[in-house]
Order: sequence, then C-alpha cells, then structure tokens
Amino acid sequence: MDIDIALLIAKSKRGDNSAFSQLYSIYATDLYRFAVYMMGSEQDAEDAVQEAVFSAWRNIHTLNDESLFKAWLFKILTNKCKTLLMKKNKIPDTLPVEEYEFLVDYEEEGNLISSAELKDALSTLTPPDAQIILLSIIGGFTSYELGVIYNMTPGAVRTRQKRALEKLKDILA
Repeated sequence: MDIDIALLIAKSKRGDNSAFSQLYSIYATDLYRFAVYMMGSEQDAEDAVQEAVFSAWRNIHTLNDESLFKAWLFKILTNKCKTLLMKKNKIPDTLPVEEYEFLVDYEEEGNLISSAELKDALSTLTPPDAQIILLSIIGGFTSYELGVIYNMTPGAVRTRQKRALEKLKDILA
C-alpha cells in the first residue's frame, strides 16, 4: 500500500485526527529510536516523543512546506529532548548496547563492527555530530533536511558529516 503523505498532511491541517495518527505511525519507530539516543532512557524518550507529537499535532497548520514534514517533526523532537534534558539538568545516560542493534552488521572493508564498538565511537563525537550521523542513518535524512533540523546550511551539514565519519573511521580502524 502506497501512502500519500501529502494528502495525510493536508487532512491533518484541516483537523483530521485520524490522518495525523497515520502520519505519526509512519515515523513512530524512528522518532522513538532517536529520542532514546538523545535522552538516554526509554521512559524519558517516551515523554519526549509524546510531547513532540502533541506539539506537532497542535501546530501542523504552521507547516509551510509539506515535503519537509519529517524534518519538521524531528526538529520538534530534537528541541523537546533538549528542553527536557535542561529541565532535568541531565546529560544523556549511557545507552545499553541493545539500543544500537539497528546499526549492527555495519561492515567496513570486510570487518564487522559491533554495536558496542560503534556506540563507543559515537560517544567520541560532539552531540550534534553524532545526532547528524544517526539521523542520516536512522531516518535517511538528506543534508538539506538535516540543515532544517539544526539551522545549518546543507554545506555545513555535509562538512560536519564528513568530519564525523572520518573520525569514526579512524576510531573503528
């Protein structure tokens, strides 16, 4: 079944809660994974996703470019995570290795890299750089979409990605 996201967005803007629910279900897993990474715990991630989705539902009428819905949604989530972390005066906890299972089986020049190795390597990056790498992997975001999320130009995103990937490659080598 091919889902027409633009149609769901249009219906959501007109107040169709069922359409918005369908939109949420498309992105729910990726939102949760990213929130777990940002927040460091499943419970805090659930709170962040819930607040972000509620905010998106309340403000969907402000979305001007439907093609950027996913980036808009993740920008809201990123901001909610940052706000919740500041309120708790907290730095994300160390994530259990299981949370990186979606990245297991990454192969670099014939060498399998474990999720534990990848987790350690990601922890050496600055939070925005690690988030940019994960969003490009988890969500398949383009440099333009990541620029929307992080208020950067696509070129700045590509530069950060390149530097972060080079650092990861050196660490994992």
